[in-house]
This record gives sequence, structure tokens and C-alpha cells, in this order.
Amino acid sequence: MASFKNHNFSSDRFHIERNHRVAEVLALCIAADIETRPYSLPALQKKRIDRIVPDSPSFYIARDLKKTGDETNKTSYTRIVGALFYPGGVYATYNTRDATMKWSGLGEIKTLHNLLELSRMNAGLSKAPDALLFGKDADTALRTILESDKSRRSELRFDRIYRHIHFIPLNQTGMRLLKILIIPDWNEKLLRALFENDQRSYNQGSIEYDAMVDGRMILSHLDGDIARLIRFREALHSRTEPADVLCYPWQVSFLKAYLGAYAGLRELDPASVDAVLHNREGR
Repeated sequence: MASFKNHNFSSDRFHIERNHRVAEVLALCIAADIETRPYSLPALQKKRIDRIVPDSPSFYIARDLKKTGDETNKTSYTRIVGALFYPGGVYATYNTRDATMKWSGLGEIKTLHNLLELSRMNAGLSKAPDALLFGKDADTALRTILESDKSRRSELRFDRIYRHIHFIPLNQTGMRLLKILIIPDWNEKLLRALFENDQRSYNQGSIEYDAMVDGRMILSHLDGDIARLIRFREALHSRTEPADVLCYPWQVSFLKAYLGAYAGLRELDPASVDAVLHNREGR
């Protein structure tokens, strides 16, 4: 009862909409076997460095992120719906539903630093949080990226606040992607499964890409990272090398609309990617 305000929920449109945003994320987390029940999770704190969060993936709703000390208003002026902890990292989590996401800039920067402190004190994490953006479909992701391009202050763009932002559609496809993103060391396992060692870039060079195959730069978009996709497209403005993007079939129309002639697309079967990541480490 304490976790849910004695079941007394505000009935105005704003609070109903926010409750729906939280509930939709919780539904996909539950489907992905992520613990979401506030009364089953240990409370976060800011008094000492300790291992508070569970070893398995767990989701803390935004309201519980605020119950950690004197700075309770740090997340009150952002659209964050919660934080997803998984072995090795944490995601600031947003849900834009079918609307174009408009980030609140300074509010999100404060949220980023607050979550970094919480993850350090409660999970022993030192790296900056990444973000998950839930939304209706890939068209929502496209409109959000194009809206960000209009920002007059580049330092407040969402892809400058969070280094990595993974777009999760609100459907079964999104649930499958979410399951990948909570696997310990998921990115290394994914790249090791996709490329030979001598093909991989290992983050060297001035442009972000994952591998060089037959003279073509390859970026994997199988993690739905729209922030990295933005940087990749911007870098291609001044490059002459041919480039391809690995993607799922549901991402094709979105990527064609955003990348245009900058890069080709290589579709992969989601089932084959799932099989590699969930059953074995490597090819």
C-alpha cells in the first residue's frame, strides 16, 4: 500500500498519462523477466557505497529514485519513468508512447548525474548511465531524431546528454530487444558473434563503426542505439568510404528514411541473433 499511495491515484489527465507511461514500461519489463515490484526491491540510498540492487535485472520506478535523500526534486522536472539496473550497467528509462520526444535539457542532465550517483552508491557502477527510449514504433524514433536536429543548443540535445540511447518499440519486438540489452556484457557478445576479430574496429579511429568488411564500414544497429546512429550519419557527411548498417526487418523503413543514400542496409533475422546471445558466446 505504501508503494502505491494507498491506491489513491490522481485523476487529472497529466497524472493518468504519466501512469500509463510507467505501466507500459513495466509491462515489457515483466515480459522480459525483470523484477519490477517496488515492495520486492531494496530501497535505494545515498548514505554509503553498498551493493543494494539485486544481481538480476531490476526496474525502479521514478518515484522511488526520488526517495533517496534531500535532493528529491532532481527528477521532478524530467520525463524519466524509472531506472533499469542490470549486471554491469543501468539505463535511465523514458517512454514517449506515440509522441515526438522533446527532452527538457537541463532537467535531463540533472537526472543523469543523480542516477550516476545512485548507481555508484547502490550498484558499484562507475560508468555513466545509458538510456532506453520506449515508443510506439520506429516512426516515433525517426520523428524524435529529426526534432532533436532542430535544437538551438547542441549541448542540450538528447544524444549529447546520454552517450547511448536504445529505442524500444512498445510491442513483442521491443520485449525481445530489451532481453538482449540486459544480458551481462551484451555488446561484446553481440559483436563477437557478428564479426571476425580482424574485422572489428574496437572503437579506434575518428568515426564510430563496428567493423570493416570487404572495404565497407559496418555499423550494427541491432541494439537500436539512435544516439550512435546520429553520430554515424554525421560522420558520413565527410567520409568517402562505403558504409552499411546491420538491422532487423522492422528497422528498415526508419533507417532508409533517416540515412537515405549515406549507407546501405543489411537485414538480419531476429531469431538468429537471439539464439547466439541467449545460448552461446560467439559464432
